[in-house]
Amino acid sequence: MPLMTNAETNTLDWQVEVCLDSSIQFQCPLSKHLSEPKSIFLTGATGFLGVHLLNELLKTHTADIYCLIRCDNIEEGRNRLKKTLEFYLLWQDTFSDRIIPVVGDLGKPLLGLSPVEFHELAGIIDIIYHNGAWVNSARPYSTLKAVNVLGTQEVIRLASLQQSKPIHFTSTLGFFLNKTHFLTEKITETDIPNIYALKGGYRQSKWVAEQLIMIAQSRGMVACIYRPARIIGHSKTGLNGNFQDFLCILLKACIQLKKIPNLKTQINIVPVDYISQAIVGLSQANFSGKTFHLLNPYPTEWELFFNSICSLGYSLEKISYDQFLAEIKHQSSQNPKNKLYSSLFLLLKISKLFSPNELKFDANWTLAQLLDRSITCAPVNEELLNLYFSNFQRIGYFPPQT
Repeated sequence: MPLMTNAETNTLDWQVEVCLDSSIQFQCPLSKHLSEPKSIFLTGATGFLGVHLLNELLKTHTADIYCLIRCDNIEEGRNRLKKTLEFYLLWQDTFSDRIIPVVGDLGKPLLGLSPVEFHELAGIIDIIYHNGAWVNSARPYSTLKAVNVLGTQEVIRLASLQQSKPIHFTSTLGFFLNKTHFLTEKITETDIPNIYALKGGYRQSKWVAEQLIMIAQSRGMVACIYRPARIIGHSKTGLNGNFQDFLCILLKACIQLKKIPNLKTQINIVPVDYISQAIVGLSQANFSGKTFHLLNPYPTEWELFFNSICSLGYSLEKISYDQFLAEIKHQSSQNPKNKLYSSLFLLLKISKLFSPNELKFDANWTLAQLLDRSITCAPVNEELLNLYFSNFQRIGYFPPQT
């Protein structure tokens, strides 16, 4: 598996990477059905956030939801979407006729569709929610580019044809996690990350994708950008299938090692239902050109993670962060086939999750708009963590107690 390297990062010409096909222009009039869309296009619908976006769109609108999905045929796509909704206890039989799978591929030209299919789809869709991405912090930019960057270009192309369509683009706050921004007093919603200080192919690819959205905006595209913090399970059911998330991997490793880093820090995590409600709710207002920071106004103390894990019957020894990192490195070298430790060691090296300098984001404007729409974020407290971790234990993601 190719991993990201500093050599690749240093040789990339970011001015060349940030290039939107000049043939993509926004000269067609906007869809006439923006206030009450008849057809919505969604990418990434089988992903963790994507399936909750799908559910929120189905509940909020009467529109048909066209879901781009990589599969062999429409029936397979339909079954995958239904099973994903069922896993999160979101499925309703009334959804069946309104979910329309689009067999394609975000990493291919024209999203894997024929030119005729692509143009037909462009004539049907009123609004686009572009949430699909290849989320993998271990892969280099060159590997992720086709899906995360070129896929975004094809979605923008779709938005430009037949009738202009707004794009609501899911980005990330993660690309502010670099040494440059830890020196900043507050990161506002108009700030753009410093690409030259940015490590990790995923973050780099999301940065470039954001730049493509902004170029398209300068050509007349209507668009909004949503930057969520770290997303965790549903605030009511506790269900979380995002097993490859860094924090989930870290907590699983702590339980296996029976050790946890002793830290005085806070982590900003947001329930997935809050993020899906926020994106759909904000997208219904006339906020064209805006970027939103989707944060939890109540950061979670790291000590609460320790307390919640111990309350389930696990025994954890607190050790220093340096000792913990050395232990993960040792386990990775001793168990090279165990992807948990090798992945975690890599993520710990590039992540600023436990930086002694706390990042400060300014999300007051976004929070005010959400409050006006009665959309509030549940505090991720010990009670909610217990719900999350009990589910992890029940489904076997957390190992049995020993």
